[in-house]
Amino acid sequence: MKKSAIFSNSIVVAVVVLLVPAGVSLGEQASTFKVAAVQAVSKLGDVSGNRRHLETMVRRAAAAGAKVVVLPETAITGYMSHDIKTTWQVGQRRVTPGLTGIDPRDAAETIPGPSTRHFAKLAAELCIYVTVPLLEFDPRSGSYYNTVILISPDMTYCGYYRKLNPWPFAERGWADEGDLGHSIIDTPFGRMALLICFDINFEPQRLKQLGVDHLLYPIAWVDVTGSDWFEKRLPAIAQRNDINIVGANWTVPEGYEPDWHGWGKTRIIDRQGKILAHARDDRAEEIVYADLPVPDHILSQPAKAASAAPSGGQ
Repeated sequence: MKKSAIFSNSIVVAVVVLLVPAGVSLGEQASTFKVAAVQAVSKLGDVSGNRRHLETMVRRAAAAGAKVVVLPETAITGYMSHDIKTTWQVGQRRVTPGLTGIDPRDAAETIPGPSTRHFAKLAAELCIYVTVPLLEFDPRSGSYYNTVILISPDMTYCGYYRKLNPWPFAERGWADEGDLGHSIIDTPFGRMALLICFDINFEPQRLKQLGVDHLLYPIAWVDVTGSDWFEKRLPAIAQRNDINIVGANWTVPEGYEPDWHGWGKTRIIDRQGKILAHARDDRAEEIVYADLPVPDHILSQPAKAASAAPSGGQ
């Protein structure tokens, strides 16, 4: 693994170049690769239960041939209660009027931590890339972040992204602004990046400048009735910024009747803005699959084997 840093406009961009691990076949000669966006239910604060449930869905996705699996925003920790009335709250930080705040200390995790180690082992077993979205606690600063880690098949934490633009409505009471800049990962499938939900309003143009091919995009969306966000505006962002989007959104439990909107709509969109695949039922758990092209510049280069030992368990 080789790392470099790019500094632009005071924003740090971590670029990680991943070689194909020795003895691991990622289908590097194929012109496409399968991605999976997992639409799932998470219970607020039930970290061990969420982790077990998400592992089951990740295994299903890998069994179907997915090489990259994306989970919804803070799916391991839970983002909000299903009625959108309970959120996390750190100390005396103010929450949005009408919401109830609960302490995240028992649910938040460090990086590395139990969930990243768990999914690193799973990534190695299944030979996949998988996102690990959670509420992170940084013991050095005492800060809490809305974080997603991308773990590679050799257990490397190849992507480490803290949400740059926390959504004020739900996150003002706990989430600090991300301080790691953009996480850009060069893989055998092309250049990948991570954003989280509300970031999509601000960051895609920067990813375009950085030559990103595939955006891995965990979501916990809340919107108004009749919104055309997923049908029109998100595809327009993909097209305008020349980027494939693998968007995994949350959903609600079976039989639950929400009085708000935004659940479901999980979809995979190509860089021309075409919706390649979408959830059939917005109020159900589902795994959405699509084949994305490996960029020509990757196909024209012979794959190289990495000799370094896995580092994800450190």
